[in-house]
Amino acid sequence: MRRCLIAALLVATLLLPAQAAAYNGLALSRGSVGDVVLVDQHEQNVSLDGLSEEILVVAFVFTHCPDACPVITHTLKAVQAGLDENLAEHVGFVSITVDPVRDTPERLLAFTEYHGVDWPHLTADNATLEDVWARFGLNVASEVIEAHGSDGDFALEGASVTVVNADGNASEHLVRPTGWNLTVEHADAAGWNITAELGQYGRMITGVEGIASPEDASWWWSLQRWNSTTDAWEESPVGIDDIDALAHPHLALTDSRRNISDLPRPTGQSSMHLLFDEGNATSHVLNTTSAHLMTHGAFHAAGVNLDVGLDPQGGHLLEAIDGVAAPADSSWSWRLSLWNGTMWEESMVGMDDLTDTMHIAWAPSTVRLNDIPTPGDSGMQGQGDATTCNGHGWVMGSGSSAHCMCNEGYSWREGDRLSCVSDDGEVLVGHATVTFILDGMREPRVQWTGDGWAPEAFTEDLVELAQAEGVIPRPERSGSSPSPGMAVGLVAMLGAALLLERRRS
Repeated sequence: MRRCLIAALLVATLLLPAQAAAYNGLALSRGSVGDVVLVDQHEQNVSLDGLSEEILVVAFVFTHCPDACPVITHTLKAVQAGLDENLAEHVGFVSITVDPVRDTPERLLAFTEYHGVDWPHLTADNATLEDVWARFGLNVASEVIEAHGSDGDFALEGASVTVVNADGNASEHLVRPTGWNLTVEHADAAGWNITAELGQYGRMITGVEGIASPEDASWWWSLQRWNSTTDAWEESPVGIDDIDALAHPHLALTDSRRNISDLPRPTGQSSMHLLFDEGNATSHVLNTTSAHLMTHGAFHAAGVNLDVGLDPQGGHLLEAIDGVAAPADSSWSWRLSLWNGTMWEESMVGMDDLTDTMHIAWAPSTVRLNDIPTPGDSGMQGQGDATTCNGHGWVMGSGSSAHCMCNEGYSWREGDRLSCVSDDGEVLVGHATVTFILDGMREPRVQWTGDGWAPEAFTEDLVELAQAEGVIPRPERSGSSPSPGMAVGLVAMLGAALLLERRRS
């Protein structure tokens, strides 16, 4: 009887799985999230169950997010682009908003087009999304999302640009873009040709789309700005260099012979309008703030000289700061970094594609990211000592809009926006973002919190789950080495043999 029992144990041991799934992210064991049906950026209903891919990546974001969401979007874009073709057809990507008030299908479409992604970005009414969040086990911190500003709040209050020069000296500058900075941003994005002459009172617009104002001043290009108090357009009382683009994000250049009542009402976070002598107004809208605009705005206000050119792909490329350019031998280059709420990390996109980020930094590539000062160390954002945000975060904004950006695992205490206390492991979306990998039954299997992870590690988890689910085959083992399961079985057999021999003795 005893020998039969031992034999049965040996057989069971040999039938153990050869290798348990090991993930880089947090492994989960949950039930299916069920049939989730939401609306995408094209106003079409999308069902998670109805998607054909056996593996589904689901990210929770909001378009007004100042840092993590654009980063996670580009990180997932890199994951998608780097998938092996045998796996790519089995993996789908979906982003779900945690800000249904602002994230309409129209806004989600603008977000996806700006960042160059085409997977579904989903929204719905608040009640529907609250049910979806609960199915994923999320606690959405609406007050954190609200603190990032309203739909029309273009002013990035407290945003800053840190510069580390070639000698290693660091300085931090608040972002204060001018009307001219904003005009250049719109013109570059829209492909407009706008020329200006620099005089003793600043820049004066001399030509728009090849139409130059005459020397006899029979008409001129007039600068208009939107007055949010009177809810109407008005001729600007100051020049384009003296306009505070944070206070006046909607501008227009009009032929002085035209009535400004012909200008359309502005939309979006920022807009630029051109009104010609004949024809309707031409408009361009921006719903995000790029690192390019932030850099220009911060350097102009600080009196730092900036040289920006165009790379072969047509984007902006920083060439020199205060006349210091990267050496011809490429021993170092100017590197763009962003503050993710905890540390500096190198931007994976250029200054045009890095958007809505509260704090960015420019430093030689030879400077370690850990050596770049924390935002606020210069005193503009509040000191990063043990009393700030309970030592678990940093302050964004100022005055009544000041609030802590808490580190991962921490959130505000009972509505106190200047405190950070432990979440006890709870996922609090708003302070951070969260991304899940779901299997074919739409069960969350792996969780990645935050945005400070590498695409390669995430891809490894996709491959591991796809192999575990039989979506793609595991590579055949080479050589004669026994599998882990077989090795455990052999050890058990040896132990059993010794036990039997001892009992015989």
